[in-house]
Amino acid sequence: MSRFCFICNKPLSKSEIVTVNLGMKTLINASIERGDEFTDYLKDQKSVKVHVECRKNYTRKSTIAAVKRKREEKQASASKVSPPRARTRLSESAFCLKSCCLFCGDQLNEEYEKKRAKKYRRRICKVSTLTFKESVLKVAQSRSDDTAKIVVARIGFEHDLVAAETRYHNDCYISFLKPTNGGKVGRPLDEALNLAMEKIFTYIENSNDDQFTLEELKNVCKNSNIDNRTIKRRLKLNYGDKVIITEKPGKSTLICLIDNHRDTLNQSRSEKQKSNGQEERFKILEDAAPIVGEDIQSVIINNSHYTPPGRIFENINGHILESQVYFIIKKTINGSI
Repeated sequence: MSRFCFICNKPLSKSEIVTVNLGMKTLINASIERGDEFTDYLKDQKSVKVHVECRKNYTRKSTIAAVKRKREEKQASASKVSPPRARTRLSESAFCLKSCCLFCGDQLNEEYEKKRAKKYRRRICKVSTLTFKESVLKVAQSRSDDTAKIVVARIGFEHDLVAAETRYHNDCYISFLKPTNGGKVGRPLDEALNLAMEKIFTYIENSNDDQFTLEELKNVCKNSNIDNRTIKRRLKLNYGDKVIITEKPGKSTLICLIDNHRDTLNQSRSEKQKSNGQEERFKILEDAAPIVGEDIQSVIINNSHYTPPGRIFENINGHILESQVYFIIKKTINGSI
C-alpha cells in the first residue's frame, strides 16, 4: 500500500490517516463527480490509506459542487473565446505542410510573429534535408503517443518533405524530440515516482543490511527519471532522523539506517546476556549438586515398616534435608516464594 495520500500526494506521516474499506464506493463516486483521474485507480483498490482531512474535503458535497461549477465555467468560457487567426488549425484531410506547423498543426504566420515582442516570437523553420523525415519517424515510433500518430499521418505519404516545403515551429520540434511517458502531465508522473520509491522502501526494509549506496537504490526501481536529489528527499521524509546520508566527492553516496545498527547491537547484547545468565545458573547447579547428593545419601530410611496414614505428618521437619531447609529459608527471605 502506498505511503502517500493519493488525494494530496503528500506522505501519510504528515498528518492523521484513516484506512478506507467500506467507504471505497464513496471515494469512487466522488472521483466520478469530480471528473479527475483517480476513478480507475480506486476501482482497482480494496482499501486505501488517506489523510483524514483530505478524505473529508474530497467527499464533501459542497466541495464537489464547487469543482463541477468551476469546470463548467471553464468550458463555457473556452467555447465563447475565438482562437486567434494565427493559431487556426486545419483538418488533417486538408493539412498543408507548407502553411502549417508539422507538429502542432497551427498555421504559420511569419508576419504575425514579427509583430510580437521578441521574447514571445516563435521561430519558424523549413525542412532542408532528406533525412529529416526518417529521423522524425524514428522519434514518433519511440513516443507511440497521439501526437506521434498525427505527425506520422501528415508525412506518411509525402516522400520529399524538402520539395513539399515543409515547415514547423522550432519549439514544437524540440518538444517533439523530448521523451514522453505516454501519460498525462502531473499526477501520473508523481504516481510513478511513488511506486518507484515504494520499491526502494521495500528493498531497504526487507534487507539484512543497514547500509546502501545511492546507485544501489536507483537500480532497485530501474527508473531513469528519478534523480538522486528526489531519492534523498523521499528517504528523509519517510525515515526522518533514522537515516543518515553521507556524501563524499568522488565516492559513492552512502545511506545508513541508524535503528538497524541499534537494533542489531541490542539484540546481540541481549543474546549474550541471556547466554551468560544461563551459563551462570548451570554453574551454580553444578556446584550445588555434590552438596545435595551428600544430603540425600545421608538419609537413613527404615524399610521394615511404613508410617500409618494418620501419623504421616508427625515430625515432618525431621525428614527434610538440611540443604532443602536452607534453600527454602533463603528464598523466603528474598521474597521469591
